[in-house]
Amino acid sequence: MKWISIKEKLPPVGACVIVTVKEHYKKQLELRYPVWYMEKIYDRGYGFYFGEIGNILMPDISEVIAWMPMPKPYEPNDLDWSK
Repeated sequence: MKWISIKEKLPPVGACVIVTVKEHYKKQLELRYPVWYMEKIYDRGYGFYFGEIGNILMPDISEVIAWMPMPKPYEPNDLDWSK
């Protein structure tokens, strides 16, 4: 999987993704996951939500700059559910 800049393309609405965030106060890049791209609850438009549904990443504090789909969990070939 590779990173997709939000300048190139936004995730599908309702998608659960991993994001790279530009933290303006800490002056560093961070990963956040899981994050959902959804219609805003209290405003018009769309936003990136994490944790409890009311938590939105605010662009002036934690600016999402790129995203990628969540990977599928590792599944070993010899997985035994009886153990």
